[in-house]
Amino acid sequence: MVQAELTITNEQGIHLGPANKIANLADRYDCQIHFKTDYMDVNAKSIINLISGTFRHGDVVQCVCNGPDEEEALEAMKKILSENLEE
Repeated sequence: MVQAELTITNEQGIHLGPANKIANLADRYDCQIHFKTDYMDVNAKSIINLISGTFRHGDVVQCVCNGPDEEEALEAMKKILSENLEE
């Protein structure tokens, strides 16, 4: 298991468009990928879970990856959350 604190940098937070991009990327990995906060734990492979997380700009999440390709998945989540997901 690997994990890192990541900040939501997207100006509009995680809504349908960004959730779709994150889930599609997460789905490429065999490991489990979760975004955790003090009050919730969401599966990053699920668009519905990501949207229900109501993650806003500036929120800090703990990204936890567990499985065979966890290192690669964590790096991918770091990269995508640092990008402008509105494009």
